[in-house]
Amino acid sequence: MSSIHSAIRCLLIPVGEQQLLLPSTVITEVSLYHEPEPVFEHQPKWLLGIIDWRNQNIPLLSIEEALSLPLKVESSKKYHTVILYGLESTQKMPFYALRATDVPRSLAVTQETLTQSNPETQNGLVFNVAYESNKVLLPDVSYLENLLIKSEVFSYLSYS
Repeated sequence: MSSIHSAIRCLLIPVGEQQLLLPSTVITEVSLYHEPEPVFEHQPKWLLGIIDWRNQNIPLLSIEEALSLPLKVESSKKYHTVILYGLESTQKMPFYALRATDVPRSLAVTQETLTQSNPETQNGLVFNVAYESNKVLLPDVSYLENLLIKSEVFSYLSYS
């Protein structure tokens, strides 16, 4: 079987000084960034607030804060919003978003193009891998969604 048939379409998402790699199947849209509205008076640093997306309020998170990654100060003009499907609890959390620090790029990933760069991972990460000799992170989507669920942000938002 050729590697073209086993390629997985992914997005390489710049976040701070890092790059995240997510399969395209968990991403519904990439859009321009708009400042979020606060949810709680004392919300966690990783919860940037809520945004209006297709007439729905969805939470926006800072992946750098959620995963304790190095922060990189960027002009908000470069920011983009990556909208993801909720996978853990689709009734409670059909969508959520993360802030990218630049435009994500689409790519096809094969087993041959990825190498494990560091077997040790931290909370919220599945793997540290290298793609074309660049370090990329594979986030644990379940971890991120559980952060949102535990924050009770979805009790504030209503989906009908």
